[in-house]
Amino acid sequence: MPLRHPARPACRPSAAERACAGERAGDRGFTLVELLATIVVGSILTTLAIAGWVQWWRAQAQVTVAEEVRAVLRTTQQRAVTEGRSLCVQLDAHSWSLWSGRCEDAGRTLLSGPTALDDDHVELTEAAFTTADGGSLAAVTFSSRGTASPGQVVVVRDGDAVSTGTVIAVEGLTGRVSMR
Repeated sequence: MPLRHPARPACRPSAAERACAGERAGDRGFTLVELLATIVVGSILTTLAIAGWVQWWRAQAQVTVAEEVRAVLRTTQQRAVTEGRSLCVQLDAHSWSLWSGRCEDAGRTLLSGPTALDDDHVELTEAAFTTADGGSLAAVTFSSRGTASPGQVVVVRDGDAVSTGTVIAVEGLTGRVSMR
């Protein structure tokens, strides 16, 4: 009889022990079909998750640009009151510029810009602000008294409808900038 260490059991069960347990020699592991089915289901779930994440990322880019434009307009309104002069923010599809003077004045001076938006896939559309003579410009004037030329601009993702955009509105009497 071979000598065995008393604490060590036999390494492999015998065929009789496997048969009693209901296990055959080929029953261990997964089949190729099971592995392929698992990979296919995992791939489908990953594809769905990525598609949802891309939509969320695009929506966040729109909100980020809208908050950036709102902050620029609010800061300009405060700066106009503090410095005691009119300031103009001119809005283009993918940038904005800051001017000293009223937007409709030909003698205004460029202070900064054009400054590009944070995301190339988001644009400013339908920018319309009322001028002192009743016209409309894609630029808003903030006066030294805190008033502004009323109007709004819509922030949209490239290719999306304007109805899905974020509206940034400027009130005339108070110069309040709001986002909806």
